[in-house]
Amino acid sequence: MRDRAIIEIREASKEYETNAAPVPALRPTTTSIADAAFVSIVGPSGCGKTTLLKMIGGLIPASTGEIRIKDSPVTHPREDVGFVFQSAVLLPWKTALENVLLPIQVRRRASAADVRRAEELLDLVGLSGFGGRYPHELSGGMQQRVSICRALIQDPACLLMDEPFGALDSLTRENINVFFNKLWLQTGKTVVMVTHSIQEAVFLSTRVIVMSERPGQIVDDLVVPFPAQRAPEIIGSVEFGELANKVRKYFTKANLD
Repeated sequence: MRDRAIIEIREASKEYETNAAPVPALRPTTTSIADAAFVSIVGPSGCGKTTLLKMIGGLIPASTGEIRIKDSPVTHPREDVGFVFQSAVLLPWKTALENVLLPIQVRRRASAADVRRAEELLDLVGLSGFGGRYPHELSGGMQQRVSICRALIQDPACLLMDEPFGALDSLTRENINVFFNKLWLQTGKTVVMVTHSIQEAVFLSTRVIVMSERPGQIVDDLVVPFPAQRAPEIIGSVEFGELANKVRKYFTKANLD
């Protein structure tokens, strides 16, 4: 049942309390995300993209409304939700394998099965043989692959990504986009990604949600009509350019590429 909604957002909003006055960050928002979908959220800086992502993951509470994952209300961080951030945030004194196992080790002693799973994930992302390397021995793209493995180690239902490739150079970013498209197809995970890159959003996603300036609200929700498997050549197609321009027309500032 791949079309069923795994994430449901119902009139969820966010207002931050300050000493002066409450600051609205996100207007009441309603949408749903299907199982195995890849949804990107784009919008101007400060529009509430990351706020919405953190609300979905239970890192911050909604001020109003409700968010549900697998029909269960989100009230706190959950083991069935994995996070990938812009920085890989690897512990420098631990190896790649130990960093992948960290979510397990926080809760209990890692078993032999956990170690095998971590090694399988590293192999899946092209890092077979690198489990014993320390972060400083890995490139930025390799470090981010380790962080993706760490997010997947507990086999989450959803993967939430906040500018996961924003710190990489343009060539590495293009290559890791192609790699991540293949990984998404292999794992079948539901992915929600915040990005400032329109090209990245269109290349990776099955849907692109466009948000307005703060306080953010959804102003468009575009279906990406391309086959699930993507190749770099698609970026130069007329259809790709037309869809990217549909997203770009909502923004007048130069903070989106």
